[in-house]
Amino acid sequence: MMRRKICLTLASALCLMAAMQVRSESKSPLIALRAEGIAHSALFGLAFDRDRGVAVGAGGAVLSSTDGGLSWRREAQSATELALLAVARSGTHTIAVGQMGTILLQGPQGWQRVDSGVPARLLSIGVNANGIAVAGGQFGTVLRSSDGGNSWTSAAPDWSAMASADHFGTGEPTIYAAVVENSGRVTIAGEFGVIMRSEDGGKSWRTIRPVDPAAPTLSALYITAAGSGNSYAVGQSGELLVSGDGGETWQRRPTPTDHNLLGVAALPDGQVVVTGMRAMLRSTDAGASWQLVREGDSTTDWYQAVRALDGGGRVIAVGHSGRIIQIGG
Repeated sequence: MMRRKICLTLASALCLMAAMQVRSESKSPLIALRAEGIAHSALFGLAFDRDRGVAVGAGGAVLSSTDGGLSWRREAQSATELALLAVARSGTHTIAVGQMGTILLQGPQGWQRVDSGVPARLLSIGVNANGIAVAGGQFGTVLRSSDGGNSWTSAAPDWSAMASADHFGTGEPTIYAAVVENSGRVTIAGEFGVIMRSEDGGKSWRTIRPVDPAAPTLSALYITAAGSGNSYAVGQSGELLVSGDGGETWQRRPTPTDHNLLGVAALPDGQVVVTGMRAMLRSTDAGASWQLVREGDSTTDWYQAVRALDGGGRVIAVGHSGRIIQIGG
């Protein structure tokens, strides 16, 4: 009898230990810190081409990674001390943009500044492997380049056709997001919920979503080709749009937050991560449903640019205090 009791006690203990192990494994951290700076060293932009990553931010900061975002090192550059607000990388082309019309190119001799021809703050940049690039920013500014960013010309749509006399600024919406695909298709988005598209590298534009004075500002885009997964747009007050046709039509989806959303990235397996101000969202079903991430400082601080690395199922984001984090993977 005593032996039976001992066996039962041991069996119960083993079951308890197994349950504790499963519980521990299920609660493994979703967020891992990959780099950190000081309070005033915010990072705003992030780009990857395969495992080669670059992050940019306050004071002209540039950090780089060659291992898919697992480790980062500070790059010296003397081209500007102004804040760099966005960066894009594709093939041999890497372009960063920022305050007062700043545009930097990365080349064999390091980072060099080129003339944008505009004083406006540039907030978005996209480039493809062929060197077609589009930058967007304040006051409806849209610039295009066909030589990898060495020279720029104005490429703004006819904003005046969308302007409302009753609403200030509708004739020059700020552009917060720009995506340039290798096909030459370009999508831009920004203030008043506007989304515009070009099929010829930014030479001409058509309206996907018109300027709407009542619509939340859109901060970021994730665009896929039609038939290869969902596209996403996120923005002010928890705004989240999903497209199943490569960004031609969009549907609003409910989210569990009304905080401003600043970045979005997706993986082929249906995982999507959205960053924002005191909010981070995650979907595992291609945007059909969303959950708040309540881990680390995701509910108390902000993260902006976020990118997904298809190869390793890894998502990397940058934000406050020079922090670079990995979400999942």
